[in-house]
Amino acid sequence: MKVITANCELRIAYVYPLTLATLETSMMMNDLHIELIHQLFAASDKINLPLWLQGGWAIDAKLHRITREHEDIDIAYPGDRHAEFLCLLHAFGCVITEQTSYGFLAQSQGILLDCEPCVRIADDYELEGLPPGTCPLEPNGTLGGKLVRCTSWEAILWDYFYYLEEVPQSEWRPKDFHSFALAKDSFGEAATHNLHEQFKRLY
Repeated sequence: MKVITANCELRIAYVYPLTLATLETSMMMNDLHIELIHQLFAASDKINLPLWLQGGWAIDAKLHRITREHEDIDIAYPGDRHAEFLCLLHAFGCVITEQTSYGFLAQSQGILLDCEPCVRIADDYELEGLPPGTCPLEPNGTLGGKLVRCTSWEAILWDYFYYLEEVPQSEWRPKDFHSFALAKDSFGEAATHNLHEQFKRLY
């Protein structure tokens, strides 16, 4: 498959299109998310473009189980390969819908992708301003029986620390408490406390 956009050309062996018309109406949104994650990550691996799950899907992949219904897919990608990542998204029919302070949002047939660039430091990639080791190159999670890369527990918790600063817990949704508790339990209460203190010193 040859994909051409305004400023780029990308060759991908084949992308299986996600069309809702070909899926049973009873399929849950999580199933659609997992299918898109598998396809997107497989296509990125073919061009040696590492991607990382973030947020709720990263928690589930690192725990090797689905813990809740998901509203979007959070993805970290190499910022120095931004154009290639956009070409990849276009290959899946994604449309950029909004620029954010940290990256951008895209839609693929009703599925929201929340995308954030990471920066290259020597031979590694990191999320800017976070403790080192946020974007490991080796797969560290499984989703639907397939290995995927996920950001570190530190990176996942860091996002919740930001959320704590920006949104009163009285306004949190049940899923926010649920996922935050899973992340804290997995990383450890003491380690989470120490990481939060580090966050407070910086912000």
